[in-house]
Amino acid sequence: MIRWQYRTIVFEFQKDGLLGDRFIDDEGVEKTLNEQGKDGWELVSATMIQDGLLTLLKRPATETDLDINIAPGRKNETVERPPSPTVQEENGLSAVSLQQQEKEYIEDLERRRKQAMEQREQCLVGEIRIR
Repeated sequence: MIRWQYRTIVFEFQKDGLLGDRFIDDEGVEKTLNEQGKDGWELVSATMIQDGLLTLLKRPATETDLDINIAPGRKNETVERPPSPTVQEENGLSAVSLQQQEKEYIEDLERRRKQAMEQREQCLVGEIRIR
């Protein structure tokens, strides 16, 4: 049985000037998706949402992926293995646990992405980057 690993990425709308139209940075989307594709991720769907574009990617999970939850960009850090599942968890509670972990992981990614966008916006005055 093939087991899948999933990832979601939200591409937020950009603004063209102070009062300009909102748009999706298609070059940024293409660059990000190509980077993800090199890592084995396949785009499954793309949906317009209120804040931008929500994408869902998947790739076959390896045993390492199933045993260790590694955040992107943190592959060289020491990662603690989760405790071995009990018989009770294997019979159904692990799905709920995994859904909660995935939700927390996505919320953490979203929070970090928003922080990065805010930092990026603080360094811009119009089209000029301030260093």
